[in-house]
Amino acid sequence: MSFVSGQKYRFVYSYMSIPDTLNKNNIINENMVLEIDKDKSVFISQRKMISDSVMAEDAKKGIMTMPDENINTRYIIVKKYPDFKTNLITDEFSTSYRFIISDDRSLHWVLLPEKRTIGNYECQKAELDFAGRKWIAWFTEEIPFNDGPYKFKGLPGLIIEIKDLSNSHGFQLQGMKKIEDKSVPVIIDEKKKIRSFTFKDFVTFYKEYRKDPAKEFRQRVLSGDVYYESEEKRQEHMKLIESLRKERVKKDNNIIELDLLK
Repeated sequence: MSFVSGQKYRFVYSYMSIPDTLNKNNIINENMVLEIDKDKSVFISQRKMISDSVMAEDAKKGIMTMPDENINTRYIIVKKYPDFKTNLITDEFSTSYRFIISDDRSLHWVLLPEKRTIGNYECQKAELDFAGRKWIAWFTEEIPFNDGPYKFKGLPGLIIEIKDLSNSHGFQLQGMKKIEDKSVPVIIDEKKKIRSFTFKDFVTFYKEYRKDPAKEFRQRVLSGDVYYESEEKRQEHMKLIESLRKERVKKDNNIIELDLLK
């Protein structure tokens, strides 16, 4: 495939992750999409992209459709060119707000002389210390985009493969194509209220969230936003939600940005 500046391209990566260090047999596999346009790139779960598109089309017809329950990765990452300003967009932490988290951290790659062929592309090795993990990447100058999966960027070509040394998280390019008009569009929900964070402010929020993941729900209940038939049912449901969310956080102990847990 030849690559022309200004055209749209879609790259599909497989994403492997192990969310719980105490259950390493629970390996999550998901296809992710990196869509590159002339002024930005968008990185999103393929399932989420399709689900969001279906919901948007159904909404135009007055039909309410629920999101795909099998989506594992719910964030969207947008990198704006040419400076690669990076925003992570997510509704994972709130039912009322869509978070936009700006991340201006620099990536300090170390290019290594080692080369290997992956698929049809000659690739070069690079190393990176980022977010509490050491990463090994393979990139190719034959695909002239200084981009890659997740927040990875800044190499002299597209990242074909990247994984951390513990093999807890890894991305592998599976395929690519030029974007046609009939392709599924990337949908970013604009209806929710927005909370914007610098990365530093988000770190503070995230640490508090992990200590009390049911805080927002509890506040909604106490303010009367959630109705219950009796005080007994209210207390019972609140305890259930708090228990479920604390258990979910407990099992999510091997996140991609490991230093957020420090």
